[in-house]
Amino acid sequence: MKLLRTISEAEMVAAFLKAEISSTRFGSEVRAVMRSFGVPEHLVIHPDPADDHENALRAEVLGAYRGYRRNREMFEGVPDDLTWYKAELERSEIGNLRYVDYSYWNELTENTRLVKVGVANIMEGKVVFGVPNDRFLALAQDIRHGRHDFGPVILWAQDAAAPLEILEGHLRATALGLAGDEAPAAVEAIVGLLRGRLIPFLGANRPIDDPGCVAETSTDDPV
Repeated sequence: MKLLRTISEAEMVAAFLKAEISSTRFGSEVRAVMRSFGVPEHLVIHPDPADDHENALRAEVLGAYRGYRRNREMFEGVPDDLTWYKAELERSEIGNLRYVDYSYWNELTENTRLVKVGVANIMEGKVVFGVPNDRFLALAQDIRHGRHDFGPVILWAQDAAAPLEILEGHLRATALGLAGDEAPAAVEAIVGLLRGRLIPFLGANRPIDDPGCVAETSTDDPV
């Protein structure tokens, strides 16, 4: 993994909601929460992370919708003091990402939560809780044919050497794994690291442009 530059937490929130509102599975739920807060759709479709008022509204929506900064649902156990980065994953690293700790993904991966195990089981025809695998297979086929235009997968970890867990993008990560060598060589990501201070030479929104400062990390399983 390459960490490219730091970003604001507001940018992560904006990317999270923008991805979810475009989802055929979750879009209606996001819109319902937005309506309850009186948040117009354009603030999610065309976010301005430099606008503090917009950011506060989106944070409220993500909190109610996915537990952001409320220590529940997708953000249960996720610290509030992460440093967020624009990052790039190699295709080969996708399989070592971990799904969220949730019954469906646990069952699909035989409690490993590894994307590569989920991919292997889908390819073998495993169906969990009667939910068809069509959505994974269809998106994988689109990826193989270059018919994709999706946002970054959003991940977090204790530090740059720890396993990366998916916060947003479970479907995309699975489909990328299914696409195999036909997936893009590089995958855009947003990564939150608890100990971002391990890379002290980064300043907010500054690119890592020193050849010795490109933060190469690994998603390999810890020994």
